[in-house]
Amino acid sequence: MLSTYADNDISVPYEEEVNGFTIYIEDNPDRWRGGYSWSVCKDEVEFDSGLAFDVADALEQAKRFRCFVK
Repeated sequence: MLSTYADNDISVPYEEEVNGFTIYIEDNPDRWRGGYSWSVCKDEVEFDSGLAFDVADALEQAKRFRCFVK
């Protein structure tokens, strides 16, 4: 299933590289809960992950990962 967050033109599944880490956002596989799952990975190792109600929140939460903060 392809979801789109119209306000930011973000299509899901979403992938972005930040400071050598990759942010992934996709539809939550739990259809009852809905929302989006996000993860921050590097070299196929997941460092952080979570769930968010919408894509913008998922992206914001992923970018709060401590390695991105200077």
